[in-house]
Amino acid sequence: MSPAPAPLRVLYTPAQIEDFARDNLEGTTGRQCAVIDQLRATSTLVTALAHGAAAVHAVRSVEDARRLKRSKPEALLAGERGGLPLAGFDLGNSPRAFTPEAVGGREIILTTTNGTGALAACRGAEIIVAASLLNLSAVAAVLAEGSAPRVLLCAGTGSDFSLEDAIVAGALAEEIAPGHPAAAIYRAVRSELPSVLRRTVNGRRLVALGLEEDIAWSLQRDRFPVVPRGRVVDFIVEETPLTAVVLTR
Repeated sequence: MSPAPAPLRVLYTPAQIEDFARDNLEGTTGRQCAVIDQLRATSTLVTALAHGAAAVHAVRSVEDARRLKRSKPEALLAGERGGLPLAGFDLGNSPRAFTPEAVGGREIILTTTNGTGALAACRGAEIIVAASLLNLSAVAAVLAEGSAPRVLLCAGTGSDFSLEDAIVAGALAEEIAPGHPAAAIYRAVRSELPSVLRRTVNGRRLVALGLEEDIAWSLQRDRFPVVPRGRVVDFIVEETPLTAVVLTR
């Protein structure tokens, strides 16, 4: 008799992710975590590493990003708030800007509204990966290999549920646990993904900002066979603790 597949849990909101992070601090570890921020943080992470970035240091706050940059002056500073690039940063959060010419061989320090915080919530996990439609099958293959419980973290929009993240979680569930209820979300909309993603809260914001091409970019399913794998690293920068999730291929 073959062993039972590892359990699969989906966290749909930032509040659920915060509860999950507290469990980790209390010693509940040993999970495989896949963080999803389809529009756009994990799509950007996948693109950056696929295009030759040496590493991405994901941090929660703008101030942490600026502090880490002062200790790593050769790194590129990237990020957004409200979908817009941050003043003085080298890059925003548009995956299309993370070209081989821009990021090849470089370390990147990235902060985003939701995605980088969701990565930090995975402290103690056996595996931390960044997932989007761009690398869906590659991530599914990694999650299918392990025996530890699997958790899909949908980064959300501000403090709210994000439909596009839930759709990608459903697509992953379809690959690794087809009977899981989450897969139904993906199956319901898979024939009209471009129009659905443009109508989400984040999709409408990107359209209003003139960044609709980012949506089309992120919809290229399995464009990259790259799985960003992360580890939580505690730095001391300017005599103050700073936590980053360092992601590499």
